[in-house]
Amino acid sequence: MIENDIKSLLLTCAERTPNIGNIAQYSKIIVNSYRVRILKEVGAKIAFETTLDCAEEITNKAMRTFYEVMRSQKSRKLEPIGEVGLKLFETYLNDTQSTENRSDTGFKLLDEKLKGMTSGNLIILAARPKIGKTAFSAEVAENVARTGKTVCFFSQEMECTEVYERILSKNSGITMNTLIDKRFKDKTRPESARNRELLEISKAIDDIYNLPLKINDTPSLSVNDIRLECRMVQNLGLIVIDYLQLMRSDKKCENRNQEVGGICRDLKCLAGELNVPILCLSQLNRVSDENKRPSPTDLRDSGEIEQSCNKLILMWCLEKNLDERGVLISKTVGVDVALNRRGNTGVTLFNFNGNYMKFTETSRVYDEKQEGNKISWRR
Repeated sequence: MIENDIKSLLLTCAERTPNIGNIAQYSKIIVNSYRVRILKEVGAKIAFETTLDCAEEITNKAMRTFYEVMRSQKSRKLEPIGEVGLKLFETYLNDTQSTENRSDTGFKLLDEKLKGMTSGNLIILAARPKIGKTAFSAEVAENVARTGKTVCFFSQEMECTEVYERILSKNSGITMNTLIDKRFKDKTRPESARNRELLEISKAIDDIYNLPLKINDTPSLSVNDIRLECRMVQNLGLIVIDYLQLMRSDKKCENRNQEVGGICRDLKCLAGELNVPILCLSQLNRVSDENKRPSPTDLRDSGEIEQSCNKLILMWCLEKNLDERGVLISKTVGVDVALNRRGNTGVTLFNFNGNYMKFTETSRVYDEKQEGNKISWRR
């Protein structure tokens, strides 16, 4: 009798016990239910407690909670070194571009040093004003977009049309002054010249039209603003931010140094969370000699910028090329990979034609052993 009762009990337990083969799915249901409950609580708090006086505070709290919930989805655990090795070996066998979500700048000599902008990387591109860092970053963004990956460009200094004009000028071969002044509408000029310019502009617009490049020109963005914009973007290959010192923090900080340092840390976390490289522009401190090669100590506002980034690129002007009238034609720009946690360091020289917002790698090499920032031809 007792034996039958035990058998019956075991049979009942077996029938009521879920199949352990589905344990992963059951765990996922529990975790998702928890997240839904937290989000409902936040939603209810927003609905019943929001007033005109505390709207900004509630919004920031909701965004932080949402961030923490989403971050828990991608939490990483301790992995045996053997498993890490197998994953790495798979990247050697497969397409590294896809497994690492790697994007290149499109400049061969520079990419040889950088070894790619990969997921989780925060790359800082710093220069003094009017060197051409916005034009350079726009060209990098376009090059990545032409590989088929989506690029999100956050321009806090310029309107989206101004960024577009730089890309249009480079692709159409029409000078920036012609586009800005709309000289192709000037009826005092020969009609053939105006028609040619309009044709080139039309061709370039058609070529650029379907590029997966998205531009946001909202000023004073926070890291959370960028997170909400980018988290649903498909096939995201690169985020470009122009520029760091114009961003704001959602946290209260004692000084600007702490604020910029906190923004850098949050951007580094965001790069890992979204599995994408972030190229963030930054200002350098002004100096009396604008042609002096910059160093990481010249970064404006916070020394933590250098600590948080994976790669640090510094730009400066070595020499200006003038015509016989003394008008600037182009300038030689040094692009220095000053810090690289996975790759090489060194200087690549570019010719920057500001009339067309176009950067071209040159065959010249920078000899840092020579005084006066002298340069020579690459052999």
